[in-house]
Amino acid sequence: MSQNTSTTKKSNFQRKNPAGFLEDRDVKYYQYLAKKSGITNVEALVAIDDLPSDDNLSSAANNITHFAAFIAFGIGALTTVVSVWFEWKYAGRLDDFLYYSGYLLVISTMLALEMTVLFWLGLRTVHQLACLTGHHDLHDDPLLNDAYTVPNMLARAALEVPDPVIHYLGIDPLKHVPKSGLLFIGLLYKAKVLLSSLFIKFVCVRVFGKGSSRLGFAWVAIPVTGIWDAVVMYKVAREARLRLFGNRLARHITDEIMQPEFISQLSAKAKEGAIRAVATMMILSQNHHPNMLVLLIELCKNFETDERCEYDNWADFLTLLNEVSLRERYFILDLLSVSAAFDGHLSRLERHHLPQAFGEHTEVYMLRIEALKEALLSGRLHKAKQLCLLDFEPG
Repeated sequence: MSQNTSTTKKSNFQRKNPAGFLEDRDVKYYQYLAKKSGITNVEALVAIDDLPSDDNLSSAANNITHFAAFIAFGIGALTTVVSVWFEWKYAGRLDDFLYYSGYLLVISTMLALEMTVLFWLGLRTVHQLACLTGHHDLHDDPLLNDAYTVPNMLARAALEVPDPVIHYLGIDPLKHVPKSGLLFIGLLYKAKVLLSSLFIKFVCVRVFGKGSSRLGFAWVAIPVTGIWDAVVMYKVAREARLRLFGNRLARHITDEIMQPEFISQLSAKAKEGAIRAVATMMILSQNHHPNMLVLLIELCKNFETDERCEYDNWADFLTLLNEVSLRERYFILDLLSVSAAFDGHLSRLERHHLPQAFGEHTEVYMLRIEALKEALLSGRLHKAKQLCLLDFEPG
């Protein structure tokens, strides 16, 4: 038996857990929407330069987002009306068993309806945003497993579930995150809706007591729930935009910038530095955002990798910066700044360590990172493309 059939190389994807039931269902629905809209018949991705202007892209994305948030507000408010009405109508008029049994049934039914419609709305929203950037499932890289294809990434954005931990080249994006912290964050993430509802009820009871005034104030839960659902839908659309635009930029960098003529200018050390730039940002960001992983995989298609190398070691990365030419150093720093912006925020570790690499050019590179983040989040893809320039010049 050959070795590659009995062992798994570090360069292969290693996903600990398969896609969940909801993610799998949402992926199938996304593919149905793509087929229904006809975008799966397109033979190639539309080039960024051929997409509408930034003003049109941003306006369309904002309209989609605002409409989805408005519908989400209505869903949250309407489903809450039923449970609040039941409490207002029957509190104190039924015996405790019948009242609480009926109340639990109403709450459960409305919650199930609310979650179902919100999941549907979220997926429709991210699909509409995907149409703006010309994405569809037939153009996913064959090197990507199902965890990081466009439908899967958007399905998780719509469901607001965390991305799976994928170990690529032996990189562990969460190695600086305490395991106890991961457990706490996971539990808090799952319980956020319940905790917010309990908090509201606790405040109502403490302030208004347990009499009729509390029942009257319970109607406040209607707009509160509506606002909460609108905020959640806004976050879904925001994350979908970030993933879609980042995905396009990652492919632009590797397919249009990293041409043979460009790559021929780079030494072996500079190529290694490019991979390290993305890998170290994955570690310092303390998450496994799909934009970074897609960029890393696309780079590894053009550059040779050594599976014995610890690419995510920050100290080794700083040492390498002193071993390349000045022009190559600026190329690596350009790529480092782009990678830092690709997940839409800067972590505490990134803000602490990045100046060590940027040195005297820290201010200009940090401004570039902020500008790229803003362009990605606001839907200005053409401006973001300009900020992804790798020109062997500082900043």
